[in-house]
Amino acid sequence: GTFRLSFSVKAAIAPVAQMLVYTTSPSGEVIASSQDFQVEMCLPNKVRLGFAPKEGLPASNTHLQLQTSPRSLCALHAVDKSVLLMKPENELSPSSVYHLLPVKESHGYSFRNYYLEEDNTNPCVSLDNLSLNGFLYVPISSDGEGDAYDILKELGLKVFTSSKIHKPELCEHYPEHMMERSYSGSTVLTILKFDLRITTTWRENSCPEDVVDGNPMETVRKYFPETWIWDIISVNSEGKVDLEVTIPDTITEWKANAFCTSADTGFGLSPTVSLRAFQPFFVELTMPYSVVRGESFTLKATVFNYLPACIRVSVSLAESADFLAVPVGEQEESYCICVNERKTVAWAVTPRSLGK
Repeated sequence: GTFRLSFSVKAAIAPVAQMLVYTTSPSGEVIASSQDFQVEMCLPNKVRLGFAPKEGLPASNTHLQLQTSPRSLCALHAVDKSVLLMKPENELSPSSVYHLLPVKESHGYSFRNYYLEEDNTNPCVSLDNLSLNGFLYVPISSDGEGDAYDILKELGLKVFTSSKIHKPELCEHYPEHMMERSYSGSTVLTILKFDLRITTTWRENSCPEDVVDGNPMETVRKYFPETWIWDIISVNSEGKVDLEVTIPDTITEWKANAFCTSADTGFGLSPTVSLRAFQPFFVELTMPYSVVRGESFTLKATVFNYLPACIRVSVSLAESADFLAVPVGEQEESYCICVNERKTVAWAVTPRSLGK
């Protein structure tokens, strides 16, 4: 016969539920079966995290919004995407949290290098042929087939019972007619300061003919952390937090995550969310970390244009008594850089004095 069995799936039985079904026959034999059910690794404390807006300029403000169970204590962190690319195993997830559990499922009778196997004390069954009503019955060995004991052992369950949980074992005849059971150099470092002057004009569909000098606001980018947010906050009775934060100067993608604990709902973990720090127009300098006085190196300035229009750019390196700069290749008075394009200008630089 068949029957239907239902049970409630809750977070408490994750990540795996082991079910044992058994019955005892009138003769005392135990008939059993088991099944493992993989349970989705959900956490009871639901945590939501997000940036508003999800993209911003370096050094601008954005809001980090958190929603969880009321009066939870939450830990927030936001790191550069490159940190997780180098060590993805450091990113928190429901799977990594559940893997910290000392026991997720039990198997076998092994404990601290001790194998607690039980011997079958039931008498063996003779291998003698049986003749009945003119028919000869030859016993067949059932070696390799499981029994209730194997199922219980696979679940790590020890059972104290007088019922038959072992299958009968066949006796073997030996020549002695005994019934036996079968078991199977010095340098000077120079630090130079360069004054790179860039002026631009822009037009939507094509480049302007001339470069117009204006009074642009000078912004020095100097805050480039790998870890942006690392904080612990308490959530109010409404279960909501809105933090105003300043985006670092790094042009990158930030990955943020939060986990919370609550006396009512327990532990919770938010999905990882992203914020894209992006600058539509910027200059990137390529130079060595340090040089020896008198040594020449190539200084490259690359102008990136992600604006919605073409721009005309003039790039020049201010003269200085600290170094000698000679343009590499033929340089123009100005350059037209259209949408999603870049232009690189280079100089051969020779330091003349010590840096500070």
